[in-house]
Amino acid sequence: MKKDTFCPLPWNSINLRNNGDMRICCNTNSYSPQKGIMKTEDGETYNAGTHDFNEARNAPILKEVRKSMMNGEWNPECERCRQEEINGIPSRREYENHDWEIKLDTALEITEEDGTLDVDKQSIEFFDIRYGNFCNLKCRMCGPTDSHIWYQDYVKLTGNTSYKDTHTKIQLYQKKKGGKWFTDQYDWFQDSPHYWEQFEKYCTHARKIYIVGGEPLIIPEHLESLERLVASGNAHNIEIEYNSNLTNVTPKYLKLWEQFKQIRIGASIDGCDDVFNYQRTPANWDSVYEQMKKLNDNRDINLKCWFTFTVTPYNVYHMPEFMKWKLEHSGLDRFNPIDGMRPTITQHMCHSPKYYNIKVLPQHLKDDIEDHYEFYKSWIDNSQY
Repeated sequence: MKKDTFCPLPWNSINLRNNGDMRICCNTNSYSPQKGIMKTEDGETYNAGTHDFNEARNAPILKEVRKSMMNGEWNPECERCRQEEINGIPSRREYENHDWEIKLDTALEITEEDGTLDVDKQSIEFFDIRYGNFCNLKCRMCGPTDSHIWYQDYVKLTGNTSYKDTHTKIQLYQKKKGGKWFTDQYDWFQDSPHYWEQFEKYCTHARKIYIVGGEPLIIPEHLESLERLVASGNAHNIEIEYNSNLTNVTPKYLKLWEQFKQIRIGASIDGCDDVFNYQRTPANWDSVYEQMKKLNDNRDINLKCWFTFTVTPYNVYHMPEFMKWKLEHSGLDRFNPIDGMRPTITQHMCHSPKYYNIKVLPQHLKDDIEDHYEFYKSWIDNSQY
């Protein structure tokens, strides 16, 4: 009997890294040998700033992944989902199968044995767009790849002015005036007529667009994306999904979001009060909580929110306390609603840097954490939840 390894994303999506390179999906960035990066037969990396989206859908690596899934095998590029499912953690693959109609039987009808997809028979329904690494926070479990304000701390901590990203070695340069560190590796979308041509050609007909940064709500091109989608007249058919730290929920965004089919937000919240402030510096818990309440209470937006709680040694003790706060005190009934498919919070492990994965903890702390969780399991068993 073949294993269930099917995921719709290799058939119906385009996924970008924050330098514009195309990849299979964001989960392939963690453990996979090629980091999911899609290249031409000649070895050139497909990039949203230079290539056609449809052409990239039959990149050799993508054909190999589809072939594996059709044979019921785990492709090495899908190792993160495989590991999460082995350990009882809901994987990205499982969530995507829940969200999309395309199933293995349908995929087999439009795909050749070598994994080649008939792109005319399956449109691009889903886009994962990463607008660089421009961010307003320097979270402790993060780094320079995903937040430009990490540059200075990275240089101080390591003594290096370069770092290895998935696609290349990133060289940082220091401005003579002010001394700030910078790189041009993440500005692929700025002043790019080709990208906006591709956006108008494909994204305005999408069913779902996932927008990330950096922090998308402070990036001008993200705002332009929403305005273009509204101008297309198709916004009411499109779901917009984010990972956002929710520090910049402006009235303009609230008004635009009212025009979309649904707004889905994975809120980057890893605890409350001092735990939040410590992990997500320099964000302020009280301010962010007010923004969450403002969003939660706007009933003109078809809203679906969940806490993307990143588990690290910093907050692994705090996670059940945060769950209790969410249930009893938050008042956020549209964040991980108790009648929805997602759990009380949507936790996921920090995989990189590896020293922030909780597997590094010594055994005596792991035992103590287990006892700590048993206490909260007793509480939940005796509650109304």
